[in-house]
Amino acid sequence: MNFESIVVTKISPLDLKRIERQRDQVYHRTRARRVRTLADAAHFIDAVGFCLLFASTQNLELPSLFEAVKGRRDAHIEDWDADSDRVWEWKNDLPALKRAYYGKALGNGKPIFISLAMLPPWLAVRAPEQIDAAYRRGRVSTTAKRVYDALRDSGPTPTMALRAAAGLERDPQYHRALDELQRALIILPVGATVERGAWASQIYDLIARWFPRQLARAQTLDRERARRALVRRYIATVIAATPAMIARVFGWPRATTDATLDALRARRIVSSQGDWISRNVE
Repeated sequence: MNFESIVVTKISPLDLKRIERQRDQVYHRTRARRVRTLADAAHFIDAVGFCLLFASTQNLELPSLFEAVKGRRDAHIEDWDADSDRVWEWKNDLPALKRAYYGKALGNGKPIFISLAMLPPWLAVRAPEQIDAAYRRGRVSTTAKRVYDALRDSGPTPTMALRAAAGLERDPQYHRALDELQRALIILPVGATVERGAWASQIYDLIARWFPRQLARAQTLDRERARRALVRRYIATVIAATPAMIARVFGWPRATTDATLDALRARRIVSSQGDWISRNVE
């Protein structure tokens, strides 16, 4: 199966039905292009750059791995079956095998897959350079700093063991701290294991330790260049988008989004028709 990005012809962004048909192909929302294996899933994430696990219920325009596995749109979590079990395992297996990032990188805390090629610009935009300095400036909470310190000293650690290592057994802010560190792209889940009972616990590690090459690449990118790379990849995947859609996905202020789009238009990478932005196709 060919998972390369589909080259689309230049279209009027106002032709929404045609955009949706092209998204069905790019998002693998057809029976012929269904994702069937873990390797397929990794190739799909590489092709689209970043995607959700399940289809968005929050008006985010992004592909989802579950829809690609189902080969149809509007496949939601209530459709739980063997395919659901498969993608639920893949969200642990893909980062464990270092085939993709998975975690709560979106500003609203929703989890997302990111290809290793697109991880550096995400890191350049979102991750603080030094957590100790970020903590001193009040950008990292005390609970999150304790989790980070424990994880730094312990190496990859399951959820319950990490809580104990951080001395947070009775702290109700523990899971909020995990989310805070994920949103800042400081830690990520890298697999799962059974610690107690029947439910598996996620294993966490530092992004700096799990994906050191991607972090080193991120440190060579300034934030403006990284934002351009993210928006360019996003528009190529979703075919056409409005500035509001882009700002919603990345959690950026509208002024930041507009400045990034202006830079891409100046480089003739994207063009506008009304409120819609699409990729320039040679």
